[in-house]
Amino acid sequence: MIKNKKIVFYVIFAVVAFGIGLCIWIAVNSRSKDLNFVYDGNTTMEGETEKAGQSIGGIKDGYYTAYQFNVEEAAYESFTNFINAFYYYSNMNKFGLFLNTEFWDQAEIYEIVLDAYENTGHPRYKDMIYDIFKGFNLHYGTDWGNNEYNDDIMWMVIACARAYLLTGDEEFLKTAEYHFNLVWDRGWSDDLGGGIWWRTDNQTKNACINCPATIAACLLGEALGDESYYDKAVQIMNWVVANIYEDSTGHVYDAYDISGSKNQWASTYNQGTFIGANALLYEHFQDDIYYDRARLAADYVIQTMYQGGVMSNEDNNGDLIGFKGILCRWIYRFAIYNNQPDILEWLKYNAATAWNNRNKAGLIWTTWNSKTSDTKPYDIFGLSTAVSLLNNCRSNINLIVDASDRIEMDQFDSCRGITTEESSEGEKYIDSITDGFYTVYHNIDFGNGGFTKAVFRAATPNQSGIIEIRLGGINGKIIGKCEITNTGGWNVWETFQCNITEVSGIQDLYLIFKGNGPLFQLTWFQFVQ
Repeated sequence: MIKNKKIVFYVIFAVVAFGIGLCIWIAVNSRSKDLNFVYDGNTTMEGETEKAGQSIGGIKDGYYTAYQFNVEEAAYESFTNFINAFYYYSNMNKFGLFLNTEFWDQAEIYEIVLDAYENTGHPRYKDMIYDIFKGFNLHYGTDWGNNEYNDDIMWMVIACARAYLLTGDEEFLKTAEYHFNLVWDRGWSDDLGGGIWWRTDNQTKNACINCPATIAACLLGEALGDESYYDKAVQIMNWVVANIYEDSTGHVYDAYDISGSKNQWASTYNQGTFIGANALLYEHFQDDIYYDRARLAADYVIQTMYQGGVMSNEDNNGDLIGFKGILCRWIYRFAIYNNQPDILEWLKYNAATAWNNRNKAGLIWTTWNSKTSDTKPYDIFGLSTAVSLLNNCRSNINLIVDASDRIEMDQFDSCRGITTEESSEGEKYIDSITDGFYTVYHNIDFGNGGFTKAVFRAATPNQSGIIEIRLGGINGKIIGKCEITNTGGWNVWETFQCNITEVSGIQDLYLIFKGNGPLFQLTWFQFVQ
């Protein structure tokens, strides 16, 4: 059920006792003109406009010949353009906010910042995680219970739980836990067989709150090490599956109201959060039922909703315009964690299409297969979807990495706390490494085993630090510990190695950094036999 709450508005925060000010302006205007193209199997586009949902050249049985363009460069540029158009930062009071938003789309765009940091470690995104959190609380207060929409609150719960997992800052975790429990206490009931009410008027129970609540419960379970949150996640998902899900197709319904009527409308929002919820449950429980549900829901989107084509709809409603950015986040995570290159191919195809239809300001409207106008006014939420897409995509869709290859440290799939930097010679490395920070690399293939050592390239002026090499999680089995000692400076690089225990097959690798103070910088690692 769509909430028609979104209103483009102008707000000026007056300077108050502490000088907190926010100046709001609208910078994006355009006049629509289509760019016609078809994919010719290489890198260029020309010819007829591809209609949403139609298949085009280069596709065979739902698979694509991937576009050869640098997704990572496009992702950074697209976010830079978006920030330049819509982001306000107060130098005086050190907070930031995206302009022309309300509660839930501010929270949702905040999540794109989290995506960008998790995938790149770029320091600007790490700074924005803190700055937007401060700005959000200045604007909406630190207790959001006056918001009648449980799904609005749950989106910021998800953002704060993720912010904690990415930074280790307890303030994010406290905020997430408090507001999840607030929604749970006021929203869960046995009416309609269970589930959480969409709003405080208790009239309808929707996918748009129950699937995000499952995600939030899983994230809190991980962050707190508390199984009771996973119990709640299972409880919520069991209700969703029993009442608003077709297990034969993967179709997620929108809502179930107090009269017993069900709205069967499908959206990228609901499909995406259902995929994300089941992906997280699968990561924790390793029960194939969750994997199967996530994959079926993904197939429903790709094949049934879009017939293998470009997502280029959901453009005619205030909330609807931002939905597909949510799908991109969770379907990407499912693909990365579970080695699903066909999903990445489809995302990359959408990304190339959207990127080729940006306007002169580098902004992309949510109808990705049409040229974004240079003069027509567009809503920020609808312009955020392509930023989410590009930051939840990748150039290299070959997810399996040979353990014997030299693996660049900045090619992680997730991280905590670190930042990525570039040397004067153009070599990338990870920095800002302190105790408890880590990087994660999925799908590392050790084959039949036989590896005996791990090798790391590092620089540090400090005495020592440790890299714990773990499998499967931050508390997973330790297969080796590599000590990094003083190399003579931050720009003096040396190679270190340590013995590892026997390991084989495809593994998820967690590199946990231990020690006091600033530890070291790292450029690459590999395993040797």
